[in-house]
Amino acid sequence: MERMSALETSSQQWRGRVTQSDAAKFTVAHKIASQSASNVPSLLSGGSPHVTVTPDLLSTPTGSPLAERKKRSPCQKIFKSKTGGNIPSILNKSSPVTSRKDFRRSFSSPNDNEKNDVAIEGTSVSVPQADDETFDAFFTRTTIESVQDETLTLGEEDLDHISETASQLSLEEDDFVIKRRSVRVNRRQGTTRNPLRALAAREDIKAEYTEVKMGVGERELRRMKVEELSKASPMAVEALAGLASKENFSAVALKKVENNPIVREMAPYSSLMLLQVKGRRHAQTRLVQPIKSSINQGDDFILITPTDVFHYKGEFANVIERAKAAEIGQYILQQKDMGINTAKNLIEVDENSSSERKKRFWSLLGGESSTVANASGAADEDGYVEASLVAANKIYEVQEDSLLPVPEAWGQMPKYEILNSDKVLVFDFGAELYVWAGKRACGDERKVGLALARELWEETYDYSDCDINPIMPMTPLSQAELKGSRPEWGLCAKLTENVETILFKEKFIDWPDTAQQSRIKEVKKDLNRYVPPVSELQPCDASVMLETLPLEPDLVLEMSHLGRGVEYYDEEERRLLSISTNDYKVWHVSEYGKVLVEADVNNHLFAGDTYVVRWYYLVTATGRTLKGEPSKHNVTGRSRVAYFFWQGRGSSVSDKGASALMTVELDEERGPHIRVSMGTEPPAFLNLFKGGLVIHMGHHEDTSEKNSCRLYVVRGEVENEGHLVEVDLDAMHLRSRGCLMLVNSISSTIHLWHGAKALRHTRKVGSTVAQRLSQAPESVMGWKAGSSVKIKEQFEGAESRDFWEDLGTSARNAKNKYFSLLEDEHTYDWTPRVWHLAATPDSFQATELISSYRSTSVPNPLPILQQDLYSVPQPALFIVDGGHRVWVWQGWWPAESSEGEDFSATGSAVLRFNFARRAALETVLEYCKLKAKAQAKILAAKNYKKVEVDVDVVEPYLVVGGMEPLEFTSLFPVWMPREDVTTIQEKECRWKPGGQYLVSDILAQLSRTCYSIAELTARPLPDGADPLHLEVYLSEEEFSKALGMTRDEFYSLQTWKQTEIKKKANLF
Repeated sequence: MERMSALETSSQQWRGRVTQSDAAKFTVAHKIASQSASNVPSLLSGGSPHVTVTPDLLSTPTGSPLAERKKRSPCQKIFKSKTGGNIPSILNKSSPVTSRKDFRRSFSSPNDNEKNDVAIEGTSVSVPQADDETFDAFFTRTTIESVQDETLTLGEEDLDHISETASQLSLEEDDFVIKRRSVRVNRRQGTTRNPLRALAAREDIKAEYTEVKMGVGERELRRMKVEELSKASPMAVEALAGLASKENFSAVALKKVENNPIVREMAPYSSLMLLQVKGRRHAQTRLVQPIKSSINQGDDFILITPTDVFHYKGEFANVIERAKAAEIGQYILQQKDMGINTAKNLIEVDENSSSERKKRFWSLLGGESSTVANASGAADEDGYVEASLVAANKIYEVQEDSLLPVPEAWGQMPKYEILNSDKVLVFDFGAELYVWAGKRACGDERKVGLALARELWEETYDYSDCDINPIMPMTPLSQAELKGSRPEWGLCAKLTENVETILFKEKFIDWPDTAQQSRIKEVKKDLNRYVPPVSELQPCDASVMLETLPLEPDLVLEMSHLGRGVEYYDEEERRLLSISTNDYKVWHVSEYGKVLVEADVNNHLFAGDTYVVRWYYLVTATGRTLKGEPSKHNVTGRSRVAYFFWQGRGSSVSDKGASALMTVELDEERGPHIRVSMGTEPPAFLNLFKGGLVIHMGHHEDTSEKNSCRLYVVRGEVENEGHLVEVDLDAMHLRSRGCLMLVNSISSTIHLWHGAKALRHTRKVGSTVAQRLSQAPESVMGWKAGSSVKIKEQFEGAESRDFWEDLGTSARNAKNKYFSLLEDEHTYDWTPRVWHLAATPDSFQATELISSYRSTSVPNPLPILQQDLYSVPQPALFIVDGGHRVWVWQGWWPAESSEGEDFSATGSAVLRFNFARRAALETVLEYCKLKAKAQAKILAAKNYKKVEVDVDVVEPYLVVGGMEPLEFTSLFPVWMPREDVTTIQEKECRWKPGGQYLVSDILAQLSRTCYSIAELTARPLPDGADPLHLEVYLSEEEFSKALGMTRDEFYSLQTWKQTEIKKKANLF
């Protein structure tokens, strides 16, 4: 036992060696206690005009301290209107069948109409009465006077008539047998009640009723009509309803603008408001009287005016109050809440603030610049006032003509979950009374809630069951008036869901901060994503570029794959879909209207116009047998329709807009709409014309005399998709890998020119298009009347004299205008490929450009257009794989911005572009290496060799926009020189016309890390040099000589001093 006592004694001795914690010195209680006794008035003496609340002074029923005392809340009572007011009239106007409208779906949806069976009051209908007590409503009323006026007059003729008919009434005696019947009279039977009188005496039968129109029949007809339309449309029901709706904009009248300020009924704010933030756990924000005596040193306050927001910082306010008040003030400024409009900054006021701030603050409260706030209360005052204010909360729900208490929220901090969109709630916080209406609340409940809330506000309040009066929370219970009228500075306001004020939101314990949640999500997303600096741009993955091949074009309409417009095989469902065209019509569209194009010329379009094409087609599905052969059974679907609105390259913006609008107007079948730009036509569109589509230059209405000789480029990879595009009559458009058509309308001759390296399928397409063109009418092509059109085939290097005469040049001059492959020994059975390289915030990406009517079964010799390179924002970067040559195409710095203003590239923009150039050059070098390896594997496979064949790596070159060589432009079907771009490149004095530069040399120049002072001071700067930090490229010797100090001394200076020194050295 002695050992045990010794161990216990020693185990407790450490407490004496540990010093007492000094955490209490940093509390609000210690700060208050450290003040002079003269500065803190005694609560018992009552010398101070401001009485502070403490738990000791409370007159509670038990007198127990705060920790042991149970909080007291107002008694839950149902509030009903005592005066009646207009509440009965509001309720009587309610419809017999009332249901809340569900706004979660569009009203255009038929499902929504079915849910909203809202009764509409009609006219009063009288019930016809079949009987009444006197039968006056049934028989015609006859007056006694009218009967007395009538006199009976008899003549001799009347007596003669009686004598004639009297003989007919004489009967023989045998005809009648008169028998005597004895009748027993029951005199004891009581008289029966007249049923008609009993029915008329009933008061429960209504004489009239109000006709109720439910509108069920109209909604059902509307639903059936929408359902019928939606069967043949891929659009949603809501979209169809929106398209079907009509608005009469002529009946719209603009409101008259008045300068008078809008007076809001029951606004949740006033012109001068003082908010007190008080509490320890969940600080309460309450509206208090805006006078100087309301301010004390123990709390924070927010003073709000339409032009200013003040934040008064009490000297002894705790951290929670300080943070809460600052957050509320910033929210009011940012969201323009509580009725402010011009306030920009939160004005902070404390005892150490400037006299001007104090003067502005206290003058609004009726004080002066020398006014001093009241002293703070006891240390545990915040917790007591917070609990007492929460216990005094009263929340009601509007039901019929009463306000029913909400038990789960009564006397507590309300939770966000009690706010139901279908309800109307009334929140009574003493000096603040709010009528909150959900967005789906019934209109009658809103009116009743407002009427009851006004009456509750005007009624005398009673807080005798509470520990505090929330209207004057800083007054002790023994001195406070627990019954009285609401103050004039209080708020009786109405609020709607999602537009609540911050003063109302702060009453809730868990009001969600959506903005903060969004910021947290964005921060987390940014933290998880690493964005490398621009200087760390990595080159693209060349293996992915080389291995990823484009797919066959597929047009998807109404959830069906149409492929190229002829057939499509669905591998997943093992079905073959055959598409057959029933008919198509073409309208010429302009801003003045639409004109149906005649059938014999509807395949001739003009580049300056827009057209609408309506396509009727059928889809037939054919399956496969178990052996994989086509099945004999097929299913033909319904007749379908699609609308293409074709927009020429030279059409105006108004015509393009008109084509889209006319498509909607012409669409009676509600079919899909497809926008088709010139040069990007889908194969299904081209297949409509069966190789006969011709696109002419100019406009359809152009009446000027056309040239007798015209030149067309043959486009398309399939015979039915072949078409002609007119170009300028110039030998520069000849391509050795393509076909062209030279038309002489005077001699009615078509020269079909085949390039030396034109493939077999390309020549077939040219022959098909030439045959269709020869059948064109005279009105379009201008053939000589009565002559037959002749087709002459011309081959490169063996053209006839009349071909060069019609072209307007000679064979010798033509060789200098285009790049001929006549003597080239290489094979050209490959498709050129083009990638657009661009730097994104995350990486450096390559996007391949593909032709809209490409064919994966045959090589496409000229798939890409010049506009694909020139139409993107400049400066741009492209990799062009021309088979035996690979280029990097570099754009230009535009002279004007997209808004038409003068454009000058900043140093940072030039630096970012140089980093992108470096990544592009590294990408093309890697691409050429991988391409050589892939070609070696293909050659080894063809020759049945296991060892790869050595293939030389193609050396890539750099070309710049506006100065491309003929070898590069020959990869495009049409190339028009851009003089404006050439002028911009010539001003830089860096590039030569037609120049090609080795990528390895340019990359070495961009990767240089050291330049001389002469190179850095010359203009333009060397490629790859950072214009903002030119000093980093200097050697140590030249750095000291140019800037007059070492690198360490230079970088130790401030940034503005470094800039001044670089300007003097001409390095900025």
